[in-house]
Amino acid sequence: MSDRGNILTFDKGLSSDVRNELKRCEQGRRLEAEGMAAIGMMACSISHDMRHSLSVIYANAEFLERHDRCGSTRNDLLLEIQEAVLAMTERIDSLLKFGSGGKNNPLVPERVSLILEKAIAAVKLHPDGRNVSISVGKVPPVEADVDARNLESAICNLLLNACQAATCSSHVSEVKVHLMEVDERICVTISDNGPGIPASIRRTLFDPFVTAGKRNGTGLGLTLARRTAEEHGGSVCLVESNPGRTVFTLSLRKNRSSSLEDLKGRAAGFEICGNGSANRNV
Repeated sequence: MSDRGNILTFDKGLSSDVRNELKRCEQGRRLEAEGMAAIGMMACSISHDMRHSLSVIYANAEFLERHDRCGSTRNDLLLEIQEAVLAMTERIDSLLKFGSGGKNNPLVPERVSLILEKAIAAVKLHPDGRNVSISVGKVPPVEADVDARNLESAICNLLLNACQAATCSSHVSEVKVHLMEVDERICVTISDNGPGIPASIRRTLFDPFVTAGKRNGTGLGLTLARRTAEEHGGSVCLVESNPGRTVFTLSLRKNRSSSLEDLKGRAAGFEICGNGSANRNV
C-alpha cells in the first residue's frame, strides 16, 4: 500500500513537472508566433510602400527617356520622383528609430518655440502639407531641456498626421497649432478638421504598425512621437476626435531633474491632456 502510494505520488509529481514544461513550451511558442507576426506585419508594410514608391520612380524614369515631353511635364515627373524618394527615406528613418529601442540623447536647454517653428516650416514644404492651411496661435518663448532633433521629428509626425487627415475634409483643409506653458510643463496642441479617427483603432492607436487607412506609411509615427514625449517626461494624448475636429496634445517637462519628478510629470501629462481615453499611427 505504501509502495503503491509512493508510486502514485511519484507519478503525480512527474505529471506536474511535465505540465509545467508543456506550459513553458506553449508560452515560448506563443511569444515566438507573436514576434514572427509582428515581423511579418512590418515586412508587408515595408514591401508594399517601397514597391509603390519604386514603381513611381521606374515609370517616371521611362517617361523621362522620351524626348516628346515638354519641359513642364518633365519637371512634374522629376517632382514625383523626388517625392517618392522622400517617402522611402522617411519610412527607413522611422524603422531605424523604432529599432533603436529609444536610445536617449543628452537633453540640453532649447527654445521649444523655435523647434516648433522649424517643424511647421518643414511640414509646409512636405507634399502632404503644401495644400493645407497651418495656423499658429500665440507662441510664448518658453525653454526646456530637450533633444531638439527628436522633439522636432515628433512634432512633425503629429503635424503630418493632421495635414493628411485635413485633406480628407469636405471644407478647406485646416490645421491649428498652439503652444502653452502650464506650470513646469509645456504642451503642444495640434488640431485638424478631418473626418476623425475610426473608433475601431483608437484603443490601439499608439501601437506599432497601426494606421487609419492611409495609402502610405509605416504606422510608426505616433509610436515614435509618444516615445519621444515620454523621454522628455511627458506624453502624447488623443484629446478629442469627431468629424470635423481631432485634437492631439504633446506634453513635456521643462526640466527633468529627477526620476521621481519624471513619473509625476507623466501622470500630470495625462491629466492635462483632458478626457481622451486613447493614448493615428503613420
